[in-house]
Amino acid sequence: MVAHPDLTHSAPLSAIADKAARALIQVRRGPGLDARVTLPVLYPSGSCVGLRIGGGGKGFMITDDGGACAEADMAGASEFFHRAARETAERCGVRFDGHEMFEIEAPSEALPGFMAIVADASRRAAQLVAERQAERLDRRFRTGLADRLISVFGSDRVDIRPQVSGASTHAWLFDAAARLGERTVLFAAVTPSAVSVSSAYLKLDDVARLPGAPDTVAVLSRHSLFRQDQRLILGRTARIIDATASDEAFRRIAA
Repeated sequence: MVAHPDLTHSAPLSAIADKAARALIQVRRGPGLDARVTLPVLYPSGSCVGLRIGGGGKGFMITDDGGACAEADMAGASEFFHRAARETAERCGVRFDGHEMFEIEAPSEALPGFMAIVADASRRAAQLVAERQAERLDRRFRTGLADRLISVFGSDRVDIRPQVSGASTHAWLFDAAARLGERTVLFAAVTPSAVSVSSAYLKLDDVARLPGAPDTVAVLSRHSLFRQDQRLILGRTARIIDATASDEAFRRIAA
């Protein structure tokens, strides 16, 4: 057995692991006697959850210091925050005061566990807000796409929210269908979320397997926000166009 070269002349592995674990957590003071702890728990934005710890003696107060609230505000989704935070606080067994997710009277011996609970509750609340914001934007995008296609091809040629059965016989809901002569072109609105991309791929692929399959177009909410692998996956089953493309570009891709 060959020893790992990085470990043969260094501290024991347990010490290295301990040092690495400590690097994941940052602790600082302030304001006052409170301690600020940054944990390797991520909000949807990619920033880390931070906790503020105060008190002492028989019990400590642990709060996310309004971190989840700030995340919602930065995402322009403050309207979803209070309901999402109340739901999450009840589910996780912590408290919510309208701004902070917190727990009080946490004994010192149970402090790590309570810290983990509050951090997870804050992350969950922010995640729920992000999901509801995404749903709202998705609805707006789909409605705007239908209106756009009517403007491009004419209301007499466009069917809104048609159901089309694929090769599996499953009936898929598309955002619009344009009837161009004897041809039908199906349009699917897609956002960068993993759920949107995967669901779009499933229905586009299933329909593409039909004999004499209709043409399909995946309309990306914003091309630059999609990863290259997402665009490649969608491109296997449909033509791709950005939602901000010109009317002429929509006519060309449907031709």
